[in-house]
Amino acid sequence: MKDKLAASEALYGFAGWLVVREEKEGEKYDANTLADLVFEFCEANGLKDPRINWATNLVHPDKRKK
Repeated sequence: MKDKLAASEALYGFAGWLVVREEKEGEKYDANTLADLVFEFCEANGLKDPRINWATNLVHPDKRKK
């Protein structure tokens, strides 16, 4: 079983998933701007920085399960 994600890790993971999705909606998002916004949100809310290798705990939705 994978470790749970910290709040900041989940936010960065979700933002990354938005950008790389195959659907056309992903093209609307600029990865750099989105990362900056996530950083600003995390900082404003006092969330801890992502851990080293946090992405190994990340699971993206499987489009086959729709």
